[in-house]
Amino acid sequence: MTRTPEQAVLVHLRGTGLPEKVYRENDLATLEDRLSEAIQQAGVGEFDGNEVGVGGATLFMYGPSAEKLFAAIEPVLRASPLCSGARVVIRSGGPGAHERLVDL
Repeated sequence: MTRTPEQAVLVHLRGTGLPEKVYRENDLATLEDRLSEAIQQAGVGEFDGNEVGVGGATLFMYGPSAEKLFAAIEPVLRASPLCSGARVVIRSGGPGAHERLVDL
């Protein structure tokens, strides 16, 4: 039996360049909680964590359909000031699969 590769939505957040007030008044943990809740409510996959670096953070989410996953989390992303200027990668399979990019 061939297993379908897990699809992914990766959100690349800017670590600099937003108004200081945005970083002071919004935290990554709250955004992650809201994303996890939206994913669970829609039953479209899972929030798998983050990787934080000097230039920002990347949030990792996986499920059987990247498009359905993105549809479930898009309102949360667009409502969060931390996501201003973020780049979203919607990947329709494993690494190297077709990707669609969305700039917020």
